[in-house]
Amino acid sequence: MEKKICKDCGQPSLCHLNTWLDELSGRLFPTLKLPRKVEDAFDVLLEKFLIAMKLAEYRADFAGADIQLRSGCFIKEMKKRGASFCALKSASGFTNHFKAEINGKTFRFEMLPTAGFASKYATAIVDDKDLAKRHCKRGGFPVATGRLFWFWQRTKAIRSGQEMGFPLVVKPRSGSVSRHVTTNIQNETQLEKAIDHAIAYSPAFIVEKFIPDTSVFRATVIDFDFVACVQQVPANVAGDGVSTVRALIDKKNLDPRRGEPQQKQFTLYKIVENETTQDLLAARGYGFETIPAKGETVFLQKDPFLKLGGDLVEVTPQVHKNNMELFRELARFFDIRITGIDFLAADIAAPWENQPCAVLELNSAPCIELHHFPSSGTPTDPAKALADMFFKYYL
Repeated sequence: MEKKICKDCGQPSLCHLNTWLDELSGRLFPTLKLPRKVEDAFDVLLEKFLIAMKLAEYRADFAGADIQLRSGCFIKEMKKRGASFCALKSASGFTNHFKAEINGKTFRFEMLPTAGFASKYATAIVDDKDLAKRHCKRGGFPVATGRLFWFWQRTKAIRSGQEMGFPLVVKPRSGSVSRHVTTNIQNETQLEKAIDHAIAYSPAFIVEKFIPDTSVFRATVIDFDFVACVQQVPANVAGDGVSTVRALIDKKNLDPRRGEPQQKQFTLYKIVENETTQDLLAARGYGFETIPAKGETVFLQKDPFLKLGGDLVEVTPQVHKNNMELFRELARFFDIRITGIDFLAADIAAPWENQPCAVLELNSAPCIELHHFPSSGTPTDPAKALADMFFKYYL
């Protein structure tokens, strides 16, 4: 039976149920502060049970399309250093669980080898947008004003949003790559739709202030030192003075680096055309047959989401030293040696203290591939930094 794919997630809609169950179980059974050895022993025990019951097996014949690209980047780097890998495969296909062997030692990890560099308790704080926001406040880091609500508090959330004042943002409490996030909400009707959109993915959501005239930057910090930063830019085409908007879109979508949202081996995706695209063109008096001037940028989406065809611009050399230190301080404050930080600012080359800005969220298993495969700019190499850290502490 063909899986039903969520247009927003690019994943099977069944994933929504998993998110709901994870969120509700987390509320009923809060994460315990357990020693790392206890956590690892439990994970190994569960793995052995699944294998013994023939519900899963480790296989070495996985391809790049079978796993997340961030895992593939790390595995490729580690293989250069003599490591071999197997991926856990279940009845539904390869999972994000891996086993690595190097120098006679065996290591297990999920997605990226983050477990050894932060406890599950610290990871739970980082990956919970509400807890992370509150933790940032305690540390004096800039955050957007916002509140957490559960699905049964829909009316309360609408009232709170009105009190905060528009424009607003609504996002699920957990999740990554902007799944079911709505930005620049201008009125109550849009707020209601945004809340329903978030609840479809998660039972808990956040309503917070939208900061206009800013860009989203993703900073990846490894071992409290290495920092790489990319800027997320809304889907657009650049005029050449000859081609129509339609031809420019088609040409950009033919770029072999762009795939469909459900394809794991891509970072960039084809431009999505929808009502927003038509509205943006109409606002400029343009249509799909308009020929933009040479060098003119025509935006086709408002949000910089990759799933909508957004671009990634590597900007690490332009990041102000104060912002670099802010990212490192965040990682140290959360005590997590690998993290992705979503940061909102007008100018990454200017110090954060001198402009409106906010730490949007952190991720414990960041998409390091964003830095390896930007649409423009010189790629950086967080996979190498992560492998260096792995050898430093494990081998």
